[in-house]
Parts: sequence; C-alpha cells; structure tokens
Amino acid sequence: MESVKLLEVLGYAVGDLLMIRANAFDALVVKTTLRRVLVEWPWREVDPDSQNSWDGTVGFPREPDGRDWSNTPWRLEPDAAELEAGELCLVGIPPTKVRVTGVEKFDPPADFGFLPRPDCVLELVPVEMSDDEDAGYVLYLNGKEPIQTELIEKSPRIGG
Repeated sequence: MESVKLLEVLGYAVGDLLMIRANAFDALVVKTTLRRVLVEWPWREVDPDSQNSWDGTVGFPREPDGRDWSNTPWRLEPDAAELEAGELCLVGIPPTKVRVTGVEKFDPPADFGFLPRPDCVLELVPVEMSDDEDAGYVLYLNGKEPIQTELIEKSPRIGG
C-alpha cells in the first residue's frame, strides 16, 4: 500500500473549514474495560482477505474528560462511564467545526481489516483544538458512516 499526501482530493483541500455531523444511531455495547467501551460498528464489515484483524467494533474512552476524546468526533449517550456490555447507547457526531489539515490517497486502498477499504482520507482537527498537535482524527471519504460534511470556507490557498 502506498500513501500519497495531497493538497486536494474530491473537492476537499488542506485548509478548508468544514462542519461535520452525524445523526445519533443505536449501537450495542459489546465489551467494556476500565478505559474503553467497545460498540458494534454497523457501517463496516470485517475484510476476510485482510492481512489485519478487525473485530467489528469501535472503541471509545470511558472517561468523559479523557484525552482520547480529542481523537474522535463521535460522542456517546449516556456517558461512556455509565455503559456496560449488552446495553444500547446512542452514537453520533454533534455539529463540529473542523479544519482539514491533511489529505491522503491510498493506492491500492488501505488494508486496515475492514471493508470498504479506505482510498481517500481527510485529516481533521476541531477548530477549538487547532493549537493541540495531538488532537485530530481522520474521515474516510468512501466510508459508509452517515457523516454529513458542509463546506463553510474554502482554503485560500486552493481556489478560495
């Protein structure tokens, strides 16, 4: 797998200001540990041909003030600290202003253990965390998650 850093892909460019959101959906809590809550992820499938294993879950930090919350846009209700295995929770993305900090293309698509295999990725950081170099997350542009993206401001460097 080769990864290529770009300035623009599929109409998104480094520096763009976006609003992202996703309506909350019901998810089953599969497992909890002292630090994590693992929920079934309905928009990805295990890739039977993968070199990597993925168990069909996505993990979230249990601590509401935990540092790891800066690395995911998704939020849980009720609070992750209250959840136990076998319970249902809501998972969604509240409206969040983000800046595109990177654009990456994988050729062939990346093998992370799930389908669809990512081919284009936006690296995003919430605007209020832009000074924190450890904050941020990726958005797989060919992913099945129902994430809505709205362009608020085009990067002045590229066509803006």
